[in-house]
Amino acid sequence: MRRLLIIPIGLLLLLLGAIYFSGGTTDSKADFIFVNRGDIKTLDLSKMSYMQDIRMAYGLWEGLYTPDPVTIDPIPGCAFPIEISEDRKTYTFHIRPEARWTNGDPVVAADFLFAWKRACDSQAEYCELLNYIDGVEAYQDSFREFQKKSNSAPKPDFSKVKIETSSDPKFLRVHLKNPTTYFPDLCAFPTFFPLHAQSMAQRDDKGNILYEKNGDIKIDPSFTKPPKLVSNGPYRLHQWDFKTRLRLVASDHYWNKQAVQSRVLDMLTFDDQQNAFTAYENGAVDWLAEVQDDFAAELYALKRTDLKVFPGFGTYFYSFMCREKLPDGSSNPLHDVRVRKALSMSVKKDYIVDYITRMGEKPAGSFIPQGVFPGYASPDGLPYDVAKAKALLADAGYPDGQGFPRLKINFNTELPRHKDIAVYMQRQWKESLNIDMVLDGKEVKSFGDQLSKKNYAVSRASWYGDYNDPTTFTDKYLPENGNNDSDWRNAKYAALCEQANGLPPPGVTDAVKWRLDLFHQAEKIMIEEAPILPLFSYMNTYLFHEGVTGLPLSSRQMMMLHALKSDHNKRKSNVSKPASTLPTVKSN
Repeated sequence: MRRLLIIPIGLLLLLLGAIYFSGGTTDSKADFIFVNRGDIKTLDLSKMSYMQDIRMAYGLWEGLYTPDPVTIDPIPGCAFPIEISEDRKTYTFHIRPEARWTNGDPVVAADFLFAWKRACDSQAEYCELLNYIDGVEAYQDSFREFQKKSNSAPKPDFSKVKIETSSDPKFLRVHLKNPTTYFPDLCAFPTFFPLHAQSMAQRDDKGNILYEKNGDIKIDPSFTKPPKLVSNGPYRLHQWDFKTRLRLVASDHYWNKQAVQSRVLDMLTFDDQQNAFTAYENGAVDWLAEVQDDFAAELYALKRTDLKVFPGFGTYFYSFMCREKLPDGSSNPLHDVRVRKALSMSVKKDYIVDYITRMGEKPAGSFIPQGVFPGYASPDGLPYDVAKAKALLADAGYPDGQGFPRLKINFNTELPRHKDIAVYMQRQWKESLNIDMVLDGKEVKSFGDQLSKKNYAVSRASWYGDYNDPTTFTDKYLPENGNNDSDWRNAKYAALCEQANGLPPPGVTDAVKWRLDLFHQAEKIMIEEAPILPLFSYMNTYLFHEGVTGLPLSSRQMMMLHALKSDHNKRKSNVSKPASTLPTVKSN
């Protein structure tokens, strides 16, 4: 096992010196300093899918609704008042007169239309969330067809989407296909945030905006970097040093400035969790957003009061590519549901949570974590049954693993537990089914690209829900969803999900139960088809000092950055802790 060493304070200061001093200039110290779940991958709203990026989006932008800093329930954001029709299919937003971008421009309805259209046209990670708006799904279907044709084909018209504007630039009315009780949650999600088109545009030498052949503005690929990034949230992007620091400074134009608790926020990035932990332990960091691997397990065993462990809103699983052919063109044995079920039923999950993760996680049989949605109970998962797994594999044409190709297990290497789990899975499949798998570890960006581009056979994966409804999980495996990494397609599953998002038939007295029952049936199909192998439900882990406020222990791991505050007098509360309360030193 790895050693948890406490780096000497002198070395720590050298490590942090590069963060605070660069180019001969000195920055003022931040009011609140934290280490995110990882380094930022993108600040382009249309490309975001990782939690650390989404977390930063809530500091830089604000939607029509925004999460309440305490309850995380949606409340009016940059729009107020908001009128909802009696049938809950029409939302009329009045954007606040005082809502402005960080450059002082007013936030207007056109900013939302531009952002939503761009999300559709670029096939953003979460563009399917916009399909709840009447006409968006038809537009996206037409646009996909347009992309397949020659440039002479007429471009789909986004104005046919059922969104109304008026002579008042602050007026926005949205018509939904069906009553959607969680639409405010969606409006509070980054896919629905506005974008400032003028600051994103490429320009010629004279400052004129450049346009694509289809009439859309050309996007400057550097628009997400400071000082170009223009946002409408509580903070502006002041500095972004790759793999070192991202600094946010309170916006002078945010409509709700009085709610911003810390004027300057620093997000620090460490290549090594040990350095991040040492920085926290010596008072240089207020909050570690995720305590990883052995660090968390040892602190958990020591019952550290500043370690907060609470149920998560996500599932750790293995993903199986379901296409008929593998990326190299060879036949894919995982296309056969019998093979996927055999792999799923031959893994003993208790070992993973008891000896690898060690944070009190529950083994998972289903994709949707148990108990996260009131009234919803996931179906039972596939049982651990090696004899049945062997029979299924033999029936698929691979008796005792004979003839089964050497597939790669794709995983990211920045967290040791991913490799530990991959090694365990490799061993389980060899011992139970006589199948040889090859470990294929890579850094997180390459791993993520391989997963999202479906360029893999077997891959570790995870999913955290984004809003408070089962569709935040079930939508992922709809046939055309951009997050359907397995490329699993099941018409009955899709039909059940679509039915659940419609109106209940006449005579239904409990619409909520009717809807949840449909999702239950859909998830049961998914479990039986086994495009994924659920391993365990996440536990969230935060590490923060006494005196830190604004961090609700939400299963969704959401927090509003403008609510974060630290009592600096208590920041160094761990420096003088006796050795018995610090992680033990263990040999490799």
